[in-house]
Amino acid sequence: MIYISTDDKQLELTGYCQKWLAYLADGHFEDADKLIDHPNCYGVKWGEEELKSAVREYFNREGEVSFQNVDITNCYPEFLESSDGSLLFGFYLPANEEVTDLTVQFEFKPSGRKQYLATINDVHVL
Repeated sequence: MIYISTDDKQLELTGYCQKWLAYLADGHFEDADKLIDHPNCYGVKWGEEELKSAVREYFNREGEVSFQNVDITNCYPEFLESSDGSLLFGFYLPANEEVTDLTVQFEFKPSGRKQYLATINDVHVL
């Protein structure tokens, strides 16, 4: 869950997602998982295996997968606030030493005053 205390929602979400990316880059997948509150509408909670599988498929090869803590502002972030109050934040996933075309789509659903529950809707190539 994220508590957004300022009017700059995009800045707050950027920091939250940057923290998630830092955990991936450091191999702290359990900590990254703790930032995701619930599975997406298909019942998928994007954890270590799901993310690595998406990267392997993207590169069309098996083997090790690494994630980099690249500044999200360099990963083509997109922010949208929907009419129901949900916040959408996506960016290209830095993996295997490059900023890939794999878009990570976070969604933050309102859950009380200035509180939002986080999920990853999908990781895919647009």
